[in-house]
Amino acid sequence: MELCVLSREAAERYEPEGFEICISIGDPTAPPAGLSPGFAAVLRLTFSDIIALESPEDVLFDTDHAAAIVEFVQQWAHADRLVVHCHVGASRSPGVALGLCDRFGWPSAELEQSHPAWNRWIRQQLAGHPGTSPPADSSSGREA
Repeated sequence: MELCVLSREAAERYEPEGFEICISIGDPTAPPAGLSPGFAAVLRLTFSDIIALESPEDVLFDTDHAAAIVEFVQQWAHADRLVVHCHVGASRSPGVALGLCDRFGWPSAELEQSHPAWNRWIRQQLAGHPGTSPPADSSSGREA
């Protein structure tokens, strides 16, 4: 499955060209992104771009988020492309994309280079989430 990481603005302009799915990551207080009806499926999640709780309004990426993402990707494993977006497209969405790479053994070097500010907490939590597929090398790209 091909991965595409976008900002919210780019995702709202994006039109799928084939059989594509989307993980739409929103801020907890923002309205959902307006996405194309051309996506075969969209998983909408809201969580803050943080690595630890800092205020009562924060929503930390957790095992429920990870489980929803893994289930969604496994359910739509036959899709041609997975688009992952967040507000800026620099931290949360690349963290999710890289966590999926770790988990399913997909190549990650290009994503790591093109998105150096990826959220390490999200990647770590998603890569290690238990499910039907074992994570790829659990020491690869993960921080303690």
